[in-house]
Order: sequence, then C-alpha cells, then structure tokens
Amino acid sequence: MGSIIMSSEHILVVSVIGMAQDFVGSNNINLLVPSGQFGTRIMGGADAASPRYIYTYLAPIARSLFPEADDTLLSYLEDDGQQIEPEFYCPIIPLLVVNGCQGIGTGWSTFIPPHSANDVLEYILAKLDGAERLPKIHPFARGFQGRIEPDPNGNGYVSFGRSSCISDRTILIDELPLRCWTNKYKGILLKMRDRGEVTSFVENHNTSKVSFLVTLKSAQLARMTQAGLEKSFKLKTNLQTTNMHAFNKDGQICKFDTAESIVEAFFPVRMQLYQDRIALLQSLLNYEASILRNKAGFIKAVTSGDIDLTSGRRSKQETSKKLKEHGFLDSVELNAIKNENVLWKRRQFASEKGEGGSNLEPMNFDYLLNMPLSSLTSEKIRELGEHAATKDKELEEMKSTTPVDLWRRDLQKLALLL
Repeated sequence: MGSIIMSSEHILVVSVIGMAQDFVGSNNINLLVPSGQFGTRIMGGADAASPRYIYTYLAPIARSLFPEADDTLLSYLEDDGQQIEPEFYCPIIPLLVVNGCQGIGTGWSTFIPPHSANDVLEYILAKLDGAERLPKIHPFARGFQGRIEPDPNGNGYVSFGRSSCISDRTILIDELPLRCWTNKYKGILLKMRDRGEVTSFVENHNTSKVSFLVTLKSAQLARMTQAGLEKSFKLKTNLQTTNMHAFNKDGQICKFDTAESIVEAFFPVRMQLYQDRIALLQSLLNYEASILRNKAGFIKAVTSGDIDLTSGRRSKQETSKKLKEHGFLDSVELNAIKNENVLWKRRQFASEKGEGGSNLEPMNFDYLLNMPLSSLTSEKIRELGEHAATKDKELEEMKSTTPVDLWRRDLQKLALLL
C-alpha cells in the first residue's frame, strides 16, 4: 500500500513540475509559475529540485485559458461522497496542440509536437468566421533559435540546431534541435572527440542558452562543411506526426493525422460549453431580475398596507398565502426560473436516472420575509427597480449574444497575453 501511495504522489509531483517548466523545449504556455528550480534545458527538466524545495501557483494566463464562467458548467466527479475535480477541463484553445505531448500507455504511445499558440488561435477565429480556407498550424517552441521545416518524407517535421564557423578550425554551436538537451549533446561531442573527429570543445552555456565552441582540424572542418554541418554534428531531430494519439471527450483513444484534426475534434466540445454558458447566464439573469422585482413589489405592498406584517396578527403560513394571492413568486417558482436551461435539465435527467428522484426546496417566501425593516423605504424601492432594469438590459443583451460572440471575446483577451 505504501508503494502505491508513493507512486501516486510521484505522478502528481512529476505532473506539477512538468506544467510549470518554461525552458526551451518544455511548454509554450506553462499553466503554473516555476518558483524555484523546476529544471532546465541542460537535462531536459530532470535536474528539477526536490518537491520540498520548490513552490508554485497558478500562472496569470491560466484564467484566460480557463474562464471562471466555465466553473459551473463542468461535470464534477465524486470521491467518497465529496465533489472533486471535473471529468475534464476545457480551455478556450486546445493546449494539447500548443504544448505538445509525449508518453506511453498500455498498448499505445503518443508524440504530438508543440505548435504555435497564435496559429491555433487564428485557426479557431477563422473557423468561427466561417472562412473557406483555414490557416495552417505550424510547429513552434518558445525561445527556440533553430529552424523547423517539413520532413521531406512527409512524416511531420524536422528541427535543426544552429551552428556557424568562427575560423577555419573553430565552429560555434549556439542552439540544439528540439528534444536534444545540453548534457545529451555533450555526450555526442565526447564521442566525436574520442573518434578523432574533433580536437576539443569548450562549454560556455547557462541554464537557458547553449554554447559549444568546437575546435577541429581545418581539413576536417572543410569536409564537414561540404557534407553539411547539421548532418556532421547531428544537429537534427525528427518531430513526427505519425503517432499522434489522444483521448477524446468520451475517454476513448483516437489517432490524429494533423494538428488541425485535433483542433477540429476540440471545436464542438468547446462550442457546446459556450452554448451552455449562454443558457445558464440567461436563466440566472432572469432569476436575479425576478427577485429584485418581487422585493420592490413587496416593499410597496407592505408600506401601502396591502400586506400587514407589523400587527403580529397573521401567522407565517397565512402571510405566505397572502403573498401568493398578490402574485409574488415563492422559492420553488424562482428556482424553476433559475433552472430553466438545458444544462440543469441535462444534469437533472442524469440525477433522476442514477438516484430515482430529485429534491426541490419547499415553497417559502423567506427571501421577502427576512428583509430588514430598514428596507421599507422609497429609496430602496427605487434602488431595487434600477437594479432590476439593469438585469433586464443585461438579459436582452445576452439573448442577442451567440456562442461565437463569447468565444471570440475570450480569444481576443487571450491574444493580448500571448
């Protein structure tokens, strides 16, 4: 049991560290802030400090990718009667394409290269606009100074490091291809030195920049230059797109051929969330406006003497009956207004299927009867009326808003942060 717990903790720690890493070749968008040593490109993140020495918190961009308005829309899981995380989170752009992914599972593996967040954003905006031709999504790594080109064999892309001749006996390598870490490349140069291909090399890099100053015979450098320095010094790695596997929204493993196909699979899932958001906001605004109007009407009825609360002659039940006769909405009717949306109906259907029933609050007017005496003023009536009018205006604006409008607004806010 102890080993299982340690294993689970290890997986969590590795995941958190991976989400916070921001060195070249790790994340294009890191969702957590790396406060401490979360690893460098020297060892590809394997040099991260022990968990007890590092600290992290949510990156500022995270809430632009995962809007707070979505929190109530997600389907949350339960563990031992406690609500825990949702089945899945859904950012406004597919981070799987932006940051890429590499891993293995039982009977399958995956490798998805990182891509430009701006390209993904432009692709979605073009799709929202109904463009006939959608832009291409290109591979990209933040801070990478080399080149990424299409693989001539059609298997994806190839990344190249960067080198330049300083003299007829010296070459400077100041960038490595993606997924080739500094220590790993040092091992390649050591083997070349042992074989006599290079004379020596000097390291002058830091945790973020690469710098190998390599010395070799002028005749050898001439031959390598003719053959191609990138080939001779192994400054090339493949970014294949032939093994791009990922889970879909139903938890099924799917194979994708291009980055665009992943975005296409993501698109309807994200669009459904915006449709749910509009339905939820409309019912919520209607609910809030109804409460404000009922409160204003209640104050008028009490101050005019239509409803007697001060004499103490009526019971709460009789008062509730009187309120009902005057057309005030009780808690059940207000909840019906609040829950008049497809999201609630979908969840209620699932709940009735699983538990065989639903629980509604009993009818009451506590939201009116619990108002303080200080509310029984003309100023309060006017204030409530103004608030209700504001909610009605927001409701009308929301009715004319489409899911495309909401998504485009979120994307425009995100674009300012990229």
